[in-house]
Amino acid sequence: MPHSSSESRHRFLRYFHELLNDMEECDELDLDAALRLGEKKVRVPHPTLPLQLLLGSDDGYRLQLEPELKLAADGRFQRSGDYLLFDPSTFFSDISGFVRVRPGESVTLGREDPIQRGLLGYPKLVANKHLRVKLSGKGLALKNKAPKRGTCVAPLVKPADIDRMTRWRAQKIARLATVLNAPIEPLERSAALDLLEQTIALMEREPYRLKTRDGEAGGVLRLPSRPTPIFVGDLHACIDNLLVILTQNGFLEAIEDGSGLLILIGDAVHPDTPGQEDQMDSSMLLMDLIFRLKLRFPERVFYLRGNHDDFANDISKGGVPQGLLWEQALHEQRGSRYRDRMQALYERLPYVAVSPRFVCCHAGAPTMKASRSDLIHVRDKPKLQRQLTNLRLRKPNSPSGYGASDIKRLCKALGVSPNTPFIVGHTPLSADGTLWLDAGGIPNHHVLFGANPDQIGVLAMPTGKLLPLTYPTEPLRVVYNRLVDNGRKQP
Repeated sequence: MPHSSSESRHRFLRYFHELLNDMEECDELDLDAALRLGEKKVRVPHPTLPLQLLLGSDDGYRLQLEPELKLAADGRFQRSGDYLLFDPSTFFSDISGFVRVRPGESVTLGREDPIQRGLLGYPKLVANKHLRVKLSGKGLALKNKAPKRGTCVAPLVKPADIDRMTRWRAQKIARLATVLNAPIEPLERSAALDLLEQTIALMEREPYRLKTRDGEAGGVLRLPSRPTPIFVGDLHACIDNLLVILTQNGFLEAIEDGSGLLILIGDAVHPDTPGQEDQMDSSMLLMDLIFRLKLRFPERVFYLRGNHDDFANDISKGGVPQGLLWEQALHEQRGSRYRDRMQALYERLPYVAVSPRFVCCHAGAPTMKASRSDLIHVRDKPKLQRQLTNLRLRKPNSPSGYGASDIKRLCKALGVSPNTPFIVGHTPLSADGTLWLDAGGIPNHHVLFGANPDQIGVLAMPTGKLLPLTYPTEPLRVVYNRLVDNGRKQP
């Protein structure tokens, strides 16, 4: 485990063993120094070893708690400062959830919390309020809230258990480098144009696109219900944020084997960081990466059109005319042909993705009446295009925005239940967040923002459950490029 010396681990184990002198030992866990929590709160130093928690006696529900790892530019892992609680039987193999414990926060584990039930899939033997976990400057405090059901705690001391998280994440980063096998760096004009042309050709026959009357790819993706959707919001040139998602959880493996679908909700271009709004190089590199993903997984990676996916004069941020600067940068660095073909790509992007499990678009549900046929033929309807890519949630200062009734009307037009989860990007609801559930007080209405410089949020829906997950951002592009370069040097 990073930054955890043998001496610090031994100190932690000595402290844990001393607790057993005053408290009851737990026989249900087949581990040394398994502690049964009583009615009193127990405090231990910040764990330098993974802890296994058993909620309930005998064949109880097992969780694991350990420090979250964060990659540094030199390729080594460090602790982020947070701890993660997860089910080890699924965490390392499937798309699964976890509960984050931040310094200064107190988390009560139990079935009473509906988000926790979705993230961890508690069985019935877990009480409504089972265990309180608090992380402070003094260490980790544990308070058993369900004495009749019991809780046991034990450190994991085998080297394979201690280093499992590090190995798991390192393998995922290496796997992405192997799958794409191309550095994220500026391309020569001919190579960039070829990549774009291949993507345009694919978009003209994109899988799952509903066809227009003329047999062309329409504005709606009708996606299957079985694969797990993985939603990522507006990235705004944050390459590392997308790389984090591709190297966390079971996301990449699901995309590879077809059990998952990656859905990017538009606006990958144009930096959002103050002072960098006019820098377009990272936007080019991110679009190149998305094109490679689309070509590698044509039936599993999808990109919806956003309001920044354009060269329009009115696209600006912080007073910077980003639409014009984007067009100018493409023309200067990759030529007029590339600029024109990028516009052709924009005209072929879908606007809406729908399945029996969700509805998704970049901005919001249109306030104008729009039938299923209108949505399919959206290329001929400029007002509808603008509403799908520009509308914001209705608020006192934005009375023309969309609301719950507009979402229900969109769901009806698409032939799904009015309670179907509706997922959008476009409008971050706070300066420091990345995902918001039931946004605006509207049930099943969720907003994602992917360009936060400190964290990246993702929504996934395995087996019908909604998993809202956040991860710290990391300098992954540097590490990824190094792995690709080293792989090419090997004989």
